Amino acid sequence: MTPPRLRPGHSYPLGATWDGAGVNFALFSENATGVELCLFDEQCREMRIPIREQTEHVWHIYLPEARPGAPRARFAARTLNPALAGAAVLSDECIHE
Repeated sequence: MTPPRLRPGHSYPLGATWDGAGVNFALFSENATGVELCLFDEQCREMRIPIREQTEHVWHIYLPEARPGAPRARFAARTLNPALAGAAVLSDECIHE
């Protein structure tokens, strides 16, 4: 899988939103110490992209060439909170138009 081009993106709207030119991904997490965007291609190969941008507990990134449905995407969030330990893969497969 070829690494996609990346931009910082916007903190709103939450989830995955296609704007006609690419997809903005935004995830709210008050407890996350890091978030990755997990992309899956047609053969279920995974690519993880660290999300570096954060605005008021919203982690966000923009993929200018992404399209709805290809590839599938999920968020993975990490936290240091013992009650929420480890990395959880969160599902938001739906890309909103």
